[in-house]
Amino acid sequence: MATAPRLTKEKIDIALSLLDSWVGKLTWDRFLALLELDVGHKYTKAALLRHPKFKKNWDSKRWIKNDESDVNNSYGFKGLNSALAKIDKLENTIERLEKENNLLIEKFVVWATNAANKGITLDELNKPIPTNSNKEFR
Repeated sequence: MATAPRLTKEKIDIALSLLDSWVGKLTWDRFLALLELDVGHKYTKAALLRHPKFKKNWDSKRWIKNDESDVNNSYGFKGLNSALAKIDKLENTIERLEKENNLLIEKFVVWATNAANKGITLDELNKPIPTNSNKEFR
């Protein structure tokens, strides 16, 4: 397993921003999971607590009692809502790309059938497109 890169000031700022926007019960497991989504690497509790700015903010936020009445509707915190929104967007993108891919496959089948009917060989199909090296492109 590869180790995560060092925690830079920018990554600590991301962690602090996530901590600032936290709503609901604050646990290390939840926090580290969302930080991994935001930063792209998995960091440990010890690595984060080595940074005094983060440790100070964590300690103060840890003991604040959050109102959990809104937690049931918002899945607990803003970070998870944004992650869910990203997931929805990516699922829609995947669906769109799969449809486009299926259309291209259908078009390829038509072209392959027409080429076979015309007696075009595989070598002729794989022949590179000629370029005119005398032309200057602007």
